[in-house]
Amino acid sequence: MTATKADRTPYLPQEPDLAAPLRLFCFHHAGGSASVFSGWQRALGDAVSVVPVQLPGRERRFDEPRIRHLPELVNALDAQLDPWLRQPFVTYGHSLGGLVSYALTRQRAAAGRSIPERLMVGAFPAPHRRHALVDADRLDDEEFARRLVDLGGISPTLRAYPDWLRAAASLARDDLALGLNHGIEAFEPLPCPVDVFTGDRDPLMRENDIDEWAQHTRASFSIQRVPGGHFFPWDSPALFLELLGSAIAHTGTRRASVA
Repeated sequence: MTATKADRTPYLPQEPDLAAPLRLFCFHHAGGSASVFSGWQRALGDAVSVVPVQLPGRERRFDEPRIRHLPELVNALDAQLDPWLRQPFVTYGHSLGGLVSYALTRQRAAAGRSIPERLMVGAFPAPHRRHALVDADRLDDEEFARRLVDLGGISPTLRAYPDWLRAAASLARDDLALGLNHGIEAFEPLPCPVDVFTGDRDPLMRENDIDEWAQHTRASFSIQRVPGGHFFPWDSPALFLELLGSAIAHTGTRRASVA
């Protein structure tokens, strides 16, 4: 069974190209939105359909309540995206989006449902390790917003608009709550390959944060270092998308399974 227009979901602002042999589901960072992946389709070509995932509480979903608990979000994604995950696909999650895509893959693997041909993660530590920004709840709004601006997660121009800055910081704070007490300590390695991308100047990533992703797969594992900080895909877009495209090209058509 394949997805049809009857399976439309607010989690997908645009439907996948049904003619493409492979789908790339993209999960945005905390405080981000599906629009951060604009331009990726043009760069990656027609062999893959780029499918940004939109969490509630932003852009056209602005009026929907934001989800702050990871299991609740994963259950919603599992149900809403399932019709679109029955054809070969890969995933890329950036920063907190890496945790979300990993948790979704983990749940689907445990249930014996289809999982990505490759799990690709950027700027997020191995999920059994603590991320630096989960301590953001200890910062006041001004300190937190300043941290996000310094990282590149919020435009510096918002400093001139306090209300917008507070709104952007509030969205990021709620998203980061997904990483608090997510409970991923005991885990079974995934049967699909894992590719980790990291910025060579990312202040939030330590070497072990990257290397220990290898524990989460019993298939192949790779690390790609890209010039830039925490938001290296937008610091070095041409190189990053070339590396991402190369990883996708090595996927082939093998369907990942839990066997």
